[in-house]
Amino acid sequence: MLPNWFVFVAIAIRLAGGAGYIRSTIKGRAKPNPITWFIWALTALVAFAAQITEGVGIQALMTCALAVGPLIIFCISLRVSRDASHFTFFNVCCGVLAIVGVILWQATSNALLAIICSILADMCGSLPTVRKAYRDPHGETALPFLLSIASMVITLATIKQWTIAAAAFPAYILCINAVIYGAIAYGHHSLTPVEERKKRKRYKRDQV
Repeated sequence: MLPNWFVFVAIAIRLAGGAGYIRSTIKGRAKPNPITWFIWALTALVAFAAQITEGVGIQALMTCALAVGPLIIFCISLRVSRDASHFTFFNVCCGVLAIVGVILWQATSNALLAIICSILADMCGSLPTVRKAYRDPHGETALPFLLSIASMVITLATIKQWTIAAAAFPAYILCINAVIYGAIAYGHHSLTPVEERKKRKRYKRDQV
């Protein structure tokens, strides 16, 4: 078990990963799906509020930090890329399901239910990026997701009293980042360069 101050190390790693993704977005190397990043910011804020209600300690700061990068990336993605292909029927449905999850939390005062709803909502919001990471790995940057995994491992290692409120959201974030990182890595290495270009063209055509 790590001392509590390691949470600040985890936060720094997470923010560094977010800064790297922001830089990649501005330079055009990463093309984030704005629906996913908006949902990631929203659900992290919901989970943070619920953790505060449940009396989660310093680890709640990590959840708050999880909202900062996605919120900035969402705003930048709208400004840098006005690509309407992100707003497909599939992506919009995932976004709607995510927002429904947040609304369900608002209908109750149960903080634990809020965390569960935020995880389910986040999962729905993540699907467009998981799909995009596999089909168009060049449109994503793998390192920020790897850094996020490391930050969640550190955060989980600082928890002294394991409860759903304290552990569920960072454990989920670890898992979803591992899935996205794996999708990017597999997408890069499973195909030859020619096959990868064809795959990317098919993905872009499917988005129209």
